Amino acid sequence: MAIRRSRNRRRLLTAIVVMIIIGLISFSVINIISLKKEQYDMKEQKRTLQEEKKQLERELEDANDPDNLEEQARDQLRLIKPGEKFYLFPEEITDAGEQSESSEEEE
Repeated sequence: MAIRRSRNRRRLLTAIVVMIIIGLISFSVINIISLKKEQYDMKEQKRTLQEEKKQLERELEDANDPDNLEEQARDQLRLIKPGEKFYLFPEEITDAGEQSESSEEEE
């Protein structure tokens, strides 16, 4: 009888040790998978940021381009060249024109 109890205790102890090892391995595998996903996400973010950086560098190069400077001056500051005429329309007219164009596009 004592031998059976001893064997049962060993089996129980062995089962507990095996379950603990399986638990630790499972935790490690889940942790590795999580880290791999995070690594993939970081690589995607890095790629996106590099593309954005390239685009911003192109815009910076274009910022000193005389044609671009002229276009910005005309659009934002409403500057004109000598001899040109500047027509300023009331906002009511331009807003109505934009609304009619957008309603035509929806149809």
